[in-house]
Amino acid sequence: MTVRDAVPHSSPPAGTPPARVAAGSRREVVELLRRLAVYVETAAVLDERAGRCGSPHLAAVLRERAAARRRTAELVRADLAAQGVATVLRRPSPRAARASS
Repeated sequence: MTVRDAVPHSSPPAGTPPARVAAGSRREVVELLRRLAVYVETAAVLDERAGRCGSPHLAAVLRERAAARRRTAELVRADLAAQGVATVLRRPSPRAARASS
């Protein structure tokens, strides 16, 4: 999804300058999309670290932190949905994940 696809389009009447509110709104949407990506990626990293951890107690803490990041990501996603922005996050394929590690 591109940033242009993320912001609802409405055409102003011909000859009118673009509204400044739209630019601020677009920046807000971009910032929310960035925050969403950071929370989702952080949750994935924490889960991965929990899976490799030798300490059951530390693994549980890491999984709880990952769950907290996912809950926060859902709040951000709900905020984006309220603004009319559809978000679809694709998980990397297992082959791509193994290649990057």
